Amino acid sequence: MYAIVAVHRPVRQTFHYEIPAALLGRLQVGHLVEVEFGVARLSGVVVGFDTHSPVLKTKPIVELIDPKPVITPLQLDVAQWLADNTLTPIGLCIWLMLPSGIQSTSTLRYTLLDPDAVPNTANQKRVLSLLKTRGPLLATQLQRALPRVNWRSAVTSLLQRGVLEQEMIIRPPSVNPKTVETLGLAIPPLAIPAIASHLGRESKRANVLEVLLAAPDHHLSLEETMALAGCKSSPIKAVEDMGLVSIENHIVQLIVDSPTAKVAMIELRGSQPEIDLLYYLAAAGEVVETRVAMQATGVKDASLSRLAEDGIILLGETEVWRDPLADLVTMPDLAPPLTSGQQQVWDSIRAYMEGIRWGESSPDPSSPHVFLVHGVTGSGKTEIYMRAVQQALAQGRQAIVLVPEIALTAQLVQRFAARFPQQIAVAHSNLSVGERYDTWRRVRAGEIQVVIGARSALFMPLPDPGLVILDEEHDDSYKQGSPILPPFYHARDVAVEMMWRNRGTVILGSATPDTTTFYHAERGDYVLLRMPDRVLAYREKIKRQIAHLNLPSARYIPTDAEEAVSIELPPVEVVDMRQELREGNRSIFSRILQDHLREVLVNEQQAILFLNRRGTATHVMCRDCGHVVVCSRCDTPLTYHAPREALVCHHCGKRQASPTRCPVCNGQHIRYFGAGTEKLNQLLKESYPQARVLRWDQDTAKERGAHERILKQFLDRQADILVGTQMIAKGLDIPLVTLVGIVSADTSLGLPDYRVGERTFQLLTQVAGRAGRGLLGGRVVLQTYQPAHYAIQAAATHDYAQFYQQEIAFRELTRYPPFARLARLLFRDNQQTVVIREAEVMADTLRRRQSRGEFHATEVIGPTPCFFMRQDGVFRWQILVRTSDPVAFFRDIELGPSAILDIDPLDLL
Repeated sequence: MYAIVAVHRPVRQTFHYEIPAALLGRLQVGHLVEVEFGVARLSGVVVGFDTHSPVLKTKPIVELIDPKPVITPLQLDVAQWLADNTLTPIGLCIWLMLPSGIQSTSTLRYTLLDPDAVPNTANQKRVLSLLKTRGPLLATQLQRALPRVNWRSAVTSLLQRGVLEQEMIIRPPSVNPKTVETLGLAIPPLAIPAIASHLGRESKRANVLEVLLAAPDHHLSLEETMALAGCKSSPIKAVEDMGLVSIENHIVQLIVDSPTAKVAMIELRGSQPEIDLLYYLAAAGEVVETRVAMQATGVKDASLSRLAEDGIILLGETEVWRDPLADLVTMPDLAPPLTSGQQQVWDSIRAYMEGIRWGESSPDPSSPHVFLVHGVTGSGKTEIYMRAVQQALAQGRQAIVLVPEIALTAQLVQRFAARFPQQIAVAHSNLSVGERYDTWRRVRAGEIQVVIGARSALFMPLPDPGLVILDEEHDDSYKQGSPILPPFYHARDVAVEMMWRNRGTVILGSATPDTTTFYHAERGDYVLLRMPDRVLAYREKIKRQIAHLNLPSARYIPTDAEEAVSIELPPVEVVDMRQELREGNRSIFSRILQDHLREVLVNEQQAILFLNRRGTATHVMCRDCGHVVVCSRCDTPLTYHAPREALVCHHCGKRQASPTRCPVCNGQHIRYFGAGTEKLNQLLKESYPQARVLRWDQDTAKERGAHERILKQFLDRQADILVGTQMIAKGLDIPLVTLVGIVSADTSLGLPDYRVGERTFQLLTQVAGRAGRGLLGGRVVLQTYQPAHYAIQAAATHDYAQFYQQEIAFRELTRYPPFARLARLLFRDNQQTVVIREAEVMADTLRRRQSRGEFHATEVIGPTPCFFMRQDGVFRWQILVRTSDPVAFFRDIELGPSAILDIDPLDLL
C-alpha cells in the first residue's frame, strides 16, 4: 500500500511513498508526515492512497508528525480546485491551509575545510570570507547575508574542489503548544484549618524574634515576651529548640546576631502567604496557574517546594491556549428588531438557508447560493450578517466572516463577541505565530463556531462550514497577488466554490460592489438584495444619546420598524481646487473645508480627513536642474518623512538621509513637494493649535494592537480630528464624526490601470460614508482637480447605479472583465537583459499557441515594462493575455524561472 503525498515545493505532481508497517491502518488522508525528498527531508500531506506505484523504487514515510489530520476532506477538495484553476502545484495550495511553523524542515549546513583555499570568482570570495568570519553557516544564513548574489553556484564549485563540506540538518517545527506550571490541592479542603493552625504557629515564632530584636539588649522576661508576641510559651520554646534564643530564670535572650534572627523571622513569616494559598486553591476548586496563584497570595517558590514535599499541594503543568481575545470584555447583546428593508433581505437569505436539501449528493447548480447585499454605508448590513451566523449555528454548522482590513476587526469582533460570547476567534497576520497556531488547533478541535479575519481565515479547518461572509467584498485585499508566493487566488471565488461543494451560503456585502460581482448579480448568477436606507439607531438608544450629548433634538427619519429610525446620507460638497488656486488660495485646505473644520471644533464634534498618501512630502526635487531623488533599487521617487528626517522608499523600505545639495548639479535649492498624512497632521496642528489631531496610517499602526488603540482613542473623544489613509475608509462607525474631508480625490486617477475609475469611486464613497452616522448628521467636502470625472461625480451623489452604467459600458467596449478574463505573466530578475529576453521568448510562444486557431478570441499584449519597472533592485516586465479561458490557454505551457502567472489579476502596475 502506498500513500500519495503532496509536498511544499513548486512541483505539480504528487509522490508515492511506501507506508511502514507501524502506520498501516493508522494513516489517513490529511495527515502531516515527514518524507525524504531527494537529499532533503520535508513535511508532506497525505492526499490519497494507491495499491500500485508509478515508479519501481519508492521510499518509506519517515514519520507521522501529527496524530490528527491537518486538513479536512473539504479543504483537500478546495485545494485541488484551487490548483486546477490557478495552475499552481497542489502542495502550495494545501499549505495555504496550515499555520506557519507547523512542519519540520531540512536545510544544508556548510563548513569550511580549507581556510587557505584561493577563490576563483568574486562570489566564491564572498562565501569563503563569510565562513572564515562566522564559522559553519546554514543555507538560509547564506541567503540572508548574500541576498543578491548567486552564492549557490559558488558553493557548488567549492564543494567539488573539496574546500567545503555540506551536511543535512533537520529543524523541528518552530511552533508548539504552550504549557504553564500549575498548582492544586493534594489534601481535602476540610483539612486546611488544621494545617493552617500549624503554619500559624510558625508565624507566632516569628513574632517572638521580632519583639526580641526590638528589645533593649535583645532580652525580655518570659511574661513580657508572651504578651508582646501574642502567644503562649510553646512558640518561645520552639524558637529555643531552633537554637535562636535561650530561656534562663524566666528571661528570654536572643543568642544569634541580628541579621541571622531577621532571616529566620522572614522564613517563619512565609507561613501566612502559604495559608492564603491553601484557601485560594480551595476557593478555586480546580488546578490554577502557578504564576497567577503566586501573584494573588504572595507565596514564594521556596514555600511551594516545601508544601509540595509535605504532600499538601500538587505541582504540575498544563497546556493553555494563546487566545488574543482572552481579555476581551463585552456586554451580552440581543438582536434588535429589523426595518422592513432589512427584513426583506433577511427573509430571502433565511429561506435559502432553511431550505437546503440535505439528501442530495450535490447541490443544484441552478440555485444560486451567493447573495450580494448591496447596502449603502450604515444600512445595517452587519445585523444581516449576524442573523445569518445565528442561523448557521442553529443548524449545527459554523461560519466564517471575512474583512479586508485588520483595522476593521476591532469593532466587528466587539459586536460579534457580544452576540456570540465564547464562540468566536480571530485570524489575521498581526497575531503571533503561537496565537495563529492555537487558533487553528481550537478550530480543528471544534471549540470555535465563528472565525473572523482577513482572507487567510477562509482556510481554517472548521468541521462543517455552512456560511461565508465577505464584508466590503469589493476590496482588492481579498486577492492574493504577486509577488507573494502562489497560489494567486481571490477569497470571493474560493468562498463561492467552497460553499457550493459543502452546500453552504455566501453573503457578499458592500455599498460599492465590485463591477464584475454586480454584473453576475444582474445576470442572475448571484441573488441581488438591495438596502438603500441608512439605519441610524433605535429610539431608546437615541434618547440615551440625546441626554448624553445634551442635545435639544436629533435629526432622523422615522421608519416602518417599531423602534428603528434612519438618516439621510451626508451631502457631498465638491470643491474644484483649480478655482481655489485662481482665487489665491494655495493651501492644501479649501476655504470651505477650513470653515467646516472651525465649526466642528467650536461645537466639540469630530472630523476625519482622508489623504491616501503617507509621509511629509511625496518627492524631493532640485529647483536648479529638476533632478528628483529616486530609490536606487526601485527608480521611484523617495518620500520624505519629517519625524525621522529621512527619505523612505514605500516599495522596498530603503532609507537614506535627505540631501542638502543636489547629487547631479551640486545645487543648494532642494525643495519638498506634495503632501502625505504626516504633512497633513503637521499643517492641522499649525492651523488649529487647539485641536487634538490623531494619525492612522501604516506608519503609526505598525505595532501590535495599534489599530485598536487608535480607534479607542478616537471613540473616547481623546482627539478632535483623525487623519488617515485608506485604513479609515471602511467599516468605522463613529457617531460624533460630522465632517469628512477628502483632501485629494485624484490620487490614483492618472495610473495606467483599467480599474482606476472603479477604485476611485469605491474609495471616495466609502470614505464619505464615515460622516453623519450619528444623531448630529454630517457633511463631506471632496477636493479635486478633476470635478468632471464620472467616478467623482457619482461618488458626490452616492450614486452607484450612475457609476456602474458608465463603467460597465467602458468594460464592454474595451473587452475588460467581466466581458473577458485576464492573465498576467510577470517576469522578474536582477538583470534587465534576462527579463526582456525571457519575456520576448514567452511572448513568441504564446502567439504561436494563439495562431493555431484554438484561441482565436485571445489577445497577447506585450511584453512591456511594468509601471513600477524596478522594485528592490529587481527589474519587472509583463505580458497580459485577454481571453475567455486563461486556464486552458496556459495549461501545459512551461514558464521560465523568472515568470509568475496570475490569473484574473487585480494589479497591473
